[in-house]
Amino acid sequence: MMGNPGSQSGPDVVPPSRPPMRRGHLVRFAAAVAIAAIAVSAVGAEVAPSRRASPIPGGNGASPTPRTSSGPTVTPSPTATGSGPSATPAGPRSRGYLADRSDLIQRAALARTGVQPYAAALDDLLAWAGGPLRRAPHPATRLRIPGTEGPFVDDTASAYGLALAYVMTGERQYGEAAANYIMAWVDTTTSTRGTCKDDGACQTSLIISRTVPGFVFAADLLQGSDVLDDASRERLGVWLKDVMLPTASELDNNWGDAGTFTRIALTDYLGDQAGFDAAVQKWRELLDLVKRDGHIPAEVARGRGGIGYTQEALDYKVAAALIAERRGVDLWDYKGSRGGSLKGALDYLAKYMHHPSRWPWYHPVRRWPPSAVWELAYSHWQDPDFATLVLEGRPQGSEGHSAVRWTTLTNGIPIDGG
Repeated sequence: MMGNPGSQSGPDVVPPSRPPMRRGHLVRFAAAVAIAAIAVSAVGAEVAPSRRASPIPGGNGASPTPRTSSGPTVTPSPTATGSGPSATPAGPRSRGYLADRSDLIQRAALARTGVQPYAAALDDLLAWAGGPLRRAPHPATRLRIPGTEGPFVDDTASAYGLALAYVMTGERQYGEAAANYIMAWVDTTTSTRGTCKDDGACQTSLIISRTVPGFVFAADLLQGSDVLDDASRERLGVWLKDVMLPTASELDNNWGDAGTFTRIALTDYLGDQAGFDAAVQKWRELLDLVKRDGHIPAEVARGRGGIGYTQEALDYKVAAALIAERRGVDLWDYKGSRGGSLKGALDYLAKYMHHPSRWPWYHPVRRWPPSAVWELAYSHWQDPDFATLVLEGRPQGSEGHSAVRWTTLTNGIPIDGG
C-alpha cells in the first residue's frame, strides 16, 4: 500500500489501560512452558536465557544485547530438541529480531507434541518452503520496484522463511537456500532507482523499507552456522549500509513507519548505535502524530483505504517496538505529545476492525483482513479484543508484502479456539 501524508481531526478519547492477564492464559502458558522444558531436557539441550521471563518460550520480552561497531554481538546457542532433525550447528546464537533461534527451537518442540498454534504454523511454513527451495533468486543490478510485488519482495520473504525452516527442522537444504537468496542480491545489486527518502513518488523506497529487514532476520537466524560464512556476512553488512539503508523512507506516514522499521533493524544489525538511536527517535516522532483517541491522521485521510493504511502503519510501529525491546528500549508504553500511544492506536483500529460500518472517516470503508500485527500485539498485551483478530488470521504465514511474516510461529501464544 502506498501512503500519502494527510490529516484530519476527530473526537479525542483517552485510550483504555492495559488489561490484566487472565487466569486461563496463565495456565495455558505454564503448560506450554512445561512441555517445552521437558522436550529440551530430554536430549540434554541447554537453552540459554536470552530475555526476561515471558508467558511462552520465544515471547516478546528482551534484555539488552550490547551492539558493537564490528557487527552483531553473539552468544552461545542451544541445539535442537525433541524427535525431529537436529538443529543448526552449535555456535554463536542469533541476537533476535522478531524471534531468535532459542525461541524457535522451543516452539519446534511444542509443535512436535501437537501444541497449537505452533503445530499448525510449522506445517504451514514447511508446506510453503518447498516452493522457494525449487525456485532461483532473481536479483537486479539496478533495483527498481514500480508496484508492491516482484522479485525483491519474494526473495526477501524466501530468505527469511527458509531460515526459519532451517532452525525449526535442522535440514541443511533450507539454510543453504536462505543464504543463496541473500547473497544473490548482495553480489548483484549495486544501485537502486526510484528511491528518495522524502518523496511519496519513490515507490522503490517504500518497498525496500517494507521488506529488506527480511534479509537481516534471515542472516541473524543463520548466525553460528557455516551456510553463511564470515566473508559473506561482511559483504552483506557493506551492502546493507551502502545500498539499502540510504533508501529508507522518512515521510510522516506509513511510508516513514516502514522506513523507521528498516532503519531500526539494519542499524542494529550493523552495530550502528548512533543510527539505531536516531531511528528510535524517529519512531517516537511518528507516534507523536497519533491523536489521543488513537487515530492516525495521515492514514484515516486515505478514504476507502483508511482502515487498511492504519493497519499497515501499525505493522511497522509494533514490529519496531518489539525489536527495540530486545535491545532494552521500551517503546510499548511511550505516550506521544498529542496524547496518543501504541496501545491506544491498536485499540482504535481493533474497534473498527470489529465494526467497519462505524468508521467515521469514510463510507463505505474497505476492511482488510487482520495482518500479522495482531499476533505481536496480542503476545504483548493479551487483550481479548485483539484475540478474535488473531484467530481470524491464524496461522499468519507467508502472506503479506513486508518482512513481518510468520508471526504465529515466531510470536504467537495459545488462545482458546485456536
